[in-house]
Amino acid sequence: MTIEEMPTTFKAHPKVPADLRPGHVFVTLDEEIENYGFEAQRYRENPEELEAEFTPFRLRMGTYGQRQADQQMMRIKLPYGGINAEQMDVMGEIAEKYSGLRRGHITTRENIQFHFVDLEAATAVMYLLASVGLTTREACGHTVRNVTGCPYAGVSTHELFDVTPYLAAYARNMLRNPICQNMPRKWKTAFSCGPIDCAGTPFHDLGFIAQVRREGGREVRGFTVVVGGGTSTMPRAADIVWEFATAADGQYIRVAEACLKVFDKEGGLPMFLRKNMNKARVKFLVQKLGIEEFRRQVDEELAQPWAWEPLDMPALTQLAPEGPTPGVAPNGVKPGPGFDRWVRTNAVPQRQPGYVALTITVPLGNLSPEQFHGLALIMRRFSGGNARTQQNQNLVLRWVHEQSLPALHRELAAIGLGDPDAGLIADTVACPGTDSCKMGITSSQGVGQAIRDEVQKWGYDDPLVQQIHIKSSGCPNGCGQHHLAAIGLQGSSFSANGATIPCFDIFLGGGGYVGGNKFGVRVARIPSKRTPQAIKKIIDRYLAERDEGEEFVPFVDRVGAKSFDPLLDEFKAVGPIHQDIEIYMDWGKEELFQVIRGEGECAV
Repeated sequence: MTIEEMPTTFKAHPKVPADLRPGHVFVTLDEEIENYGFEAQRYRENPEELEAEFTPFRLRMGTYGQRQADQQMMRIKLPYGGINAEQMDVMGEIAEKYSGLRRGHITTRENIQFHFVDLEAATAVMYLLASVGLTTREACGHTVRNVTGCPYAGVSTHELFDVTPYLAAYARNMLRNPICQNMPRKWKTAFSCGPIDCAGTPFHDLGFIAQVRREGGREVRGFTVVVGGGTSTMPRAADIVWEFATAADGQYIRVAEACLKVFDKEGGLPMFLRKNMNKARVKFLVQKLGIEEFRRQVDEELAQPWAWEPLDMPALTQLAPEGPTPGVAPNGVKPGPGFDRWVRTNAVPQRQPGYVALTITVPLGNLSPEQFHGLALIMRRFSGGNARTQQNQNLVLRWVHEQSLPALHRELAAIGLGDPDAGLIADTVACPGTDSCKMGITSSQGVGQAIRDEVQKWGYDDPLVQQIHIKSSGCPNGCGQHHLAAIGLQGSSFSANGATIPCFDIFLGGGGYVGGNKFGVRVARIPSKRTPQAIKKIIDRYLAERDEGEEFVPFVDRVGAKSFDPLLDEFKAVGPIHQDIEIYMDWGKEELFQVIRGEGECAV
C-alpha cells in the first residue's frame, strides 16, 4: 500500500490529526505558533522585564537557549522516532536555512534538534514543521518530553506485540494536557516491546514494558509500569509501580496520569521538589517516599472520579500502516567495497520474511542538509517512505527488501552514510556538549569524533571488542547516556600549574539499554586529549586478561572497575603549559581552556 492509497479518514478525536499519514502523530495548532511569534516579539521589545515570563513559555514550545547569546536550539518531538520522507526533506530545509551549524542532530531520546537558530526564525521553523505534521510543543520545559521506543517495534522477532499505537496514544494524551504544563521538573518516558527491555525503561522517569496474559482463553495485552529511574548525579533504576496495566482500555495511561499527579503534588511534601530544581526529578521523590508509599498515593489518585472517565482508545491508537515501497524492489547492483561487513553489522532480519531493518550509521548523530534530502529520496525508494530514529543516534530503515541491499548501500555511500559497525565500538555516542549547551564543560562531540577516528585506526577485529559501546557526555547531566556505556565519559575539569585542564571522568561497566539498571562505575579522571589513549589501554588489558569468551562488562565486574585506576596513572600527570600546551586546550579549540558554564534552562 502506498502512502497515497492509505486511508485519509479516521475516527475523529481532538488529539488525533484528521489526515493521518506515517509520522503524523500530533495535532498542530497554527494559533499557538502565531502566539509564540507574538510573545517572542514582545520579549524582544522588553527583554529584562519579560525574561522570567518568556523563558518557561519558550521552553514549552521546544526552543532552548544556548551558551551563545541570542542563539536557540530547537527540538522536534518524534514519538517512537517515527519520521517520513516529506518530514525528512523539511529537516533538510531547516538545516540549510535556519541552523548556523548547517546540520541537524539526532538525540539519544530520538528527537531531532537544530542549533544556532535565531529567536526571530523560530516561528518560521514551527510553521514549516506544522506543514508536515510535526511540532516542537513540550519538547523542553517541565513537561512530558518526547516518548521513546524500540525502533524495531512492529518488525522485531522478539516482541510480544507492537507497542507503537499505545505509545502514540500516551503521547497524544499528554500533549497540552493541563497536568503536564508546569510540573516540578521534566518527565521522560520509554516503551519497550518485551520480553527484552529494548528501550531502557529502568533509567526513565516512567517506563512501560509490554506483557501478555491469558484470561478466559484470550490474550490480554498490558504493561508493567516502572517509575523513578534516571542517570545524572544520582543514577537510579526505576521501581515497579504497577504490575500489569491493561492496554486496550487505556488503564496504563490512567496509571501514568496518577503518577504525574503524585509527582506534581510532590508526594504530599510541599516544596520538597520545587525548592531545589536540581533535585526535582521524580526519582528523588520515589527515593524519599519509598515505592510502597508512592504506589499507595497512585492508588488514591486512581480512586478519584477522573480516573474512571473512559478514554477513546480506538481513536487515540490510530496510526497509518507502514510497509515496503510498492513495486519491484531495486536490485541488479553489484555489491560495492565493504558491503559484506555492512550487512553483517547493520542489517537485522524482520519477522516478516524477505525484509530487513537496516540501521544507517550516523556519526555522532549529525546530518547535513544534503544528507537529509538524500535520505528522503532513499526512504521513498527503499523503505516505504519511512524511518525511525534510534537512541544510539542512528536511523533505522524498515521494510527493506533483502535483494535491495546492494543498491541501498551504494546510495547511502554516495551521501556519506554507508559506514558499517552500527552500535559497535567505533559508533560512538555524544551529546552536543560545549558546541552549544549552556551546561557543557568539555567537548563531548570532539572527543567522540577523536575516539571514532582512533578506533578505526587501531583495527580491532575481535568481535567481543567490537561490542564495547562508548558514550560521552559534556557534563554530569548525562545526555550522552554515559552511565549506561561499557566505557562512558563524563565531562569535567581540574587545575594544574595555575591553569584549568579539560578532562573526562571515565566510567566502566554500564549495562546498555537492555541492562539499563546497571550503571557504570567512575574509575579515573583523564585529560581530554589523552582519553583515546586511555581507552586503548583499557581495551588492551581486557584482551590480555579476559577468560575465553568473556565479554567486556562481565570482565570489568570480575576484576573490579576500580582496578583500572592505577593502570591509567601515566595519563594523569600534566607538564607546564609550554611543554604540554595541547593538553590545556579542548578538542577543536585553539585557545586555553576555561570552564564557561551557564545556568541550564531545564531547571528554569
